[in-house]
Amino acid sequence: MLELKNLKFKYHDVNTSFCIDIAQTQFNESVITCVLGENGSGKTTVLNLLGGHLKVDSGNIFLNGEEITELKAELRPTSTVFQQIGLFPHLSVKENIEIAIEPNTLFKKSATTKIKTEKILSDFNLNEFVNRKPIQLSVGQQQRVAIARALSTEPKVLLLDEPTSSLDFANINSLKKILSEIKNMQSVPFIIVVSHDLHFVLETADNIKYIESGKFVFEGTTSEFKKSNYHIN
Repeated sequence: MLELKNLKFKYHDVNTSFCIDIAQTQFNESVITCVLGENGSGKTTVLNLLGGHLKVDSGNIFLNGEEITELKAELRPTSTVFQQIGLFPHLSVKENIEIAIEPNTLFKKSATTKIKTEKILSDFNLNEFVNRKPIQLSVGQQQRVAIARALSTEPKVLLLDEPTSSLDFANINSLKKILSEIKNMQSVPFIIVVSHDLHFVLETADNIKYIESGKFVFEGTTSEFKKSNYHIN
């Protein structure tokens, strides 16, 4: 279980009254949970707090009973796919994955790293792109590489920030399939997607947390959400 307790956060360097205020919530294993909300509602801030990219003001984050609140992003068992994707432009697809597995060495990667890289390339059907640079890939292909890279470090929590924002209809369908396959393979216990794309969320999520002004105002299954006042047809 991934659990947040008495979590508070405010952007101290910005003149705004906005803050995250979560008394208690939990994310369950083996399901896809989507944090849904309008722009500016706080959903990406929650994702960055989970990933360690922002430091909480107060409160606690627990993963399977172990507190990770103070752990820096690079030390957390989490992996984030940002909206900007963020592949290294000067590295090939293969090198982007290798450097995620073994970040302190660019050349002469270990045999273990090479084996892990080959497996992740195969699992995500990326073998034909191994030597291509990101600029030689479509946006959908870049995202598939980014997700593969995120999973190559074997995280316990996969975080995706607005993954449909730059995708066309065909690539959104491809993304749904990828997320479903990841869930079915149980390769990562917790999958958390942040989105304002209602159609995508309803077709992808098992559970939904709806956020308004930094607070979760609805938490439940997708079926329950469809019956709630927060679902707009």
